Amino acid sequence: MDFIHKHTLRWIVPGAILLSIFASCKKDEQQQAKEVTINLPATLSLTYGEEKDIDIPTALTNQSNVNFSLAFTGNDNVQIDQNTKLHDKLAQAITVDRVRGKIHVNSNLLYPNAAKSTINGQQLPSSYKVTLMVNTTDQSLTGKQTVDVTIAPTKFNIKGLDNSADIPFAYVLYSDAGATFELDATGLPTTNTAWSLDKKGADSAIILTGNKIQFKANAGDPKKKAEQAYDLVSSFTKDGFEIATRKLRVIFIPQIKFFYGTYYPQYDLTILTNQVYIALSNAYVSAAPTLYPENYTSSFSITAIEKDGKAFDNKEGIFTLNTNTGAITVLKNTTLSEGSYKLTIKAVTTVGLEFSATMTLNMSKLEE
Repeated sequence: MDFIHKHTLRWIVPGAILLSIFASCKKDEQQQAKEVTINLPATLSLTYGEEKDIDIPTALTNQSNVNFSLAFTGNDNVQIDQNTKLHDKLAQAITVDRVRGKIHVNSNLLYPNAAKSTINGQQLPSSYKVTLMVNTTDQSLTGKQTVDVTIAPTKFNIKGLDNSADIPFAYVLYSDAGATFELDATGLPTTNTAWSLDKKGADSAIILTGNKIQFKANAGDPKKKAEQAYDLVSSFTKDGFEIATRKLRVIFIPQIKFFYGTYYPQYDLTILTNQVYIALSNAYVSAAPTLYPENYTSSFSITAIEKDGKAFDNKEGIFTLNTNTGAITVLKNTTLSEGSYKLTIKAVTTVGLEFSATMTLNMSKLEE
């Protein structure tokens, strides 16, 4: 029995040691498996061209033994060009700044989501899935969280138009020269970029050359009498993917005539009555000017008055204007002297275009 007991003890002691080591390993494994909650925002939205940061909690960045890395495997590795795939672009554009405790996103190095390449037909994902991986040097702590990053196309400007409007627009008078609009890509990349234009069936009237939209002389109504609008969508692409877009509305309208006199549209005949002779000191009211087509009439104002070629100060308000009709009134007075009084009148149309016309009032004393 003693012999058996001694041998039994000889096996029990090493077994206890192995059990202790195994328990210790299990404890280490439990420490390695400990998950940490990172608490990043679930989404981040940018417009192409923007740069934004995602804050990493200071409770993690303050620990010197915590390591950070990014993974992009949640995205299909779309082929961007012959030499580059999406994961390469994501790694360049989205980085961890350990010193600042932030994930930095530079949308200039990516493309708007869901864009489809005009070169190879590849389509980008509806969002970029960015996974932050966290672990400690001693493998006691681990964690990860995925953020959905979305990038929307930006807008470029159209020179000479009000680009604060959602859809910039322009009124253009019919002419043999047509009209040209220049697309302004200032601030956007220039390498591997191209312009495109959705003409919406107006191919014969519009051409795109570089960054210029050219309306030919045959644009609009063939007789150049009726108003006609064009709604266009222009795009700017990088590596075949659209990064910026802009809508444009162009409305062609008939040539506007503005003068003091009469117009006979059926004959295209103009009779000017912009010089009249009136008695000095007498009151006078002129006929309203002609603004054709009449439906563009909006308002009128006096911009200048001259007497015999020199500026005249209308401080007494002798000359007035009906701002609705454009008719000029001269009040009965005793202060004006003989001479020619030329009034410059501005017409502002309903479409914002401005025109000027003159009316000259030649004043002299009545012969007794």
